[in-house]
Amino acid sequence: MDLQPPPSAEPPDLVALVRSPESPRELRLFAARGLLPLGNEDGARALLAVLLDGDSEIAAAARETFAAMPPDAFVAFLEDGEPTAAELDAIGRHSEDPFVLERVIRHRRVGDETLLALAPKVTGAPQDALIVNQVRLLRQPALIQALLDNPDLTADGRRRLNELEEEFFEKEARRREQERLRREEELRRAEQEAKGIVFEDAAEAEPGAGGEDGLPIGAAEDLDEISKANLAQTYRRISVMTVKEKVELAQKGTKEERRILIGDVNKLVSMAVLNCESITMSEIEGFCMMRHLHSDLFQEIASTREWIKKPKIQLALVMNPAVPINITLPLVKFLGMRELRHIMRDRNLPEGVRSSARKILFDKRGG
Repeated sequence: MDLQPPPSAEPPDLVALVRSPESPRELRLFAARGLLPLGNEDGARALLAVLLDGDSEIAAAARETFAAMPPDAFVAFLEDGEPTAAELDAIGRHSEDPFVLERVIRHRRVGDETLLALAPKVTGAPQDALIVNQVRLLRQPALIQALLDNPDLTADGRRRLNELEEEFFEKEARRREQERLRREEELRRAEQEAKGIVFEDAAEAEPGAGGEDGLPIGAAEDLDEISKANLAQTYRRISVMTVKEKVELAQKGTKEERRILIGDVNKLVSMAVLNCESITMSEIEGFCMMRHLHSDLFQEIASTREWIKKPKIQLALVMNPAVPINITLPLVKFLGMRELRHIMRDRNLPEGVRSSARKILFDKRGG
């Protein structure tokens, strides 16, 4: 018997009904075969809901429909459909397309279980996307072992994972042991010292040492000087942190702290800044203007679709002489005539970028 789509209904109602435990078998079969009257996004949601259906015929039909769908359909859903962790898991476990898998791995909502399932088998760009996410690897060390168990793990990937283990786990264990011994030594010395030593209390300091508002005399100095002092203090505090502490700060710290950490000599720290969930577009734009950053950071920014489609970020990258030309050259064509004129005159920029701006500007003027 030929299946015909059921009468139309509101898309959210149909998707909810397909997901329901009481969903009619016929409706689930329509969803599995992509026959429901739904748009692309809701159609994908309905299909993903029946991929693991308990009915073998429905699950088989869903897998067949899934395999026949073009990768671009899933990429669009991943970027614009706000997929849930369960939907990301379904796509990750059933897709074999590297571009789709890379998008799943890079998605902020992807769960650890999904990544653990992918780590032992992914190759190419999806594998690289897993390895560069040090924050996730540190939070879930089992991912490191899963990647190391991958028979197709690249030599460079294995080296980076071994460095990560050495830096964060082996060195951290040694540091804690040294800290424990240091505290024991301090305690032993304290016990040997004479007791009854009185330390001056801040509240009993010399009268007149502060103003009416409790601040020291001279606290009415220029605010810029205060900001500089605070920045210097932040630099000193960060300079004595371990790599692990810096990575944690990159996730939980302030914008000022992230601005310092992005330039850390250890790429694990700077990459952790880019993986911070609370990072803003204005911060990314600021990073694109920095000339002392490692080229891998610019590459990571350029490969993140959410960021690179922003005109201000495109311009900041092109205008930065430190950004590799393989990143900036493809971006020149997206710039306006005013920006192109400025670029073609900027002698700090590579000649390839300047000549490309000149040619595009000439073409836009109509030859």
